[in-house]
Amino acid sequence: MMKNNVKVAAVQASPVFLNLTATVEKACGIIAEAADNGAELIVLPEAFIPGYPYWIWLGDPGWGMTFWKRLYKNSVTIPGPAVTRLSETARKHNIYICVSVTERDRGSLYLTQLWFDKEGNLMGKHRKIRPTGVERTIWGEGDGSTMPVFETEIGRLGGLMCWEHMMPTNAVIMDSKNEQIHAASWPAFAWDEKSVHHFETCRLASKYYAIATGTFVVLSSETLSQEAIDEMCGDDEYKRGIYKKGQGAGAQIINPAGKVISSVTEHDQEGISYADIDLDDIIEAKYHMDCAGHYSKGGIVQLMYNQHSQEVVSAMGEEVDMGISYSQLQES
Repeated sequence: MMKNNVKVAAVQASPVFLNLTATVEKACGIIAEAADNGAELIVLPEAFIPGYPYWIWLGDPGWGMTFWKRLYKNSVTIPGPAVTRLSETARKHNIYICVSVTERDRGSLYLTQLWFDKEGNLMGKHRKIRPTGVERTIWGEGDGSTMPVFETEIGRLGGLMCWEHMMPTNAVIMDSKNEQIHAASWPAFAWDEKSVHHFETCRLASKYYAIATGTFVVLSSETLSQEAIDEMCGDDEYKRGIYKKGQGAGAQIINPAGKVISSVTEHDQEGISYADIDLDDIIEAKYHMDCAGHYSKGGIVQLMYNQHSQEVVSAMGEEVDMGISYSQLQES
């Protein structure tokens, strides 16, 4: 039976730069802290494990190859030790987890939100449909098969990452699945003196999403550690100017009216923001607007959503095992 009142937690934190094991342990510590404070759902920042590839905005892909190799070796495999550790933590602390990772599948990397339930089950995952700009030199693309909304006793849970919130079609797709609590995962941001700071854009996009879909949005963001800045930028003052310490959007929880209902962490500070939410607040939002329901006009605009997996290779028949073991060779 679904409960109406839920305590949720949004995280702002720095990963241990390109260190899978250490970042997983840090994540598990944060999760334990949130659970001890009564949270039933926790959302961690974009690409938190093992860290967002900030170097892609600092130089050409050839220069960034060294970092790419480290990211590849420290990425998350399913199954794998990182998933096992996160699963154990979810079960031990009786908490739902949404954690954004760099996932390695065969030879490619993907930006992926992993969802664990309170029993430690990996419920499923969302892959970023279209990596933004030069992110495409790092991550492959997701497809419609990985845009889930999970029905749980604390509500219908779904999520998107970063600039996915800018695409109205994504909001309509998630709204059509009757999402109620939304995990908005964001990285830290570059500093831009000439325009609105990117963390403000992040906040605006998350508030828009909450209003447009009538959901509670749990906004989580990275901060960029000085260690990572030093390693990527060295003595290059131009590069150091792009990534100043901090620049997180500020962890916060937003209600369906677009109002922040939690504390907000400072841009350069790690922390957890909490809010007690009442899912009944969504009812009033849906009275005014339901983008995929009564507020839509299907006779004018329709959206076709392909939720089939789009694998490049579809194998037919059983795979043939052509290996011969040492013991078999000795017997022949």
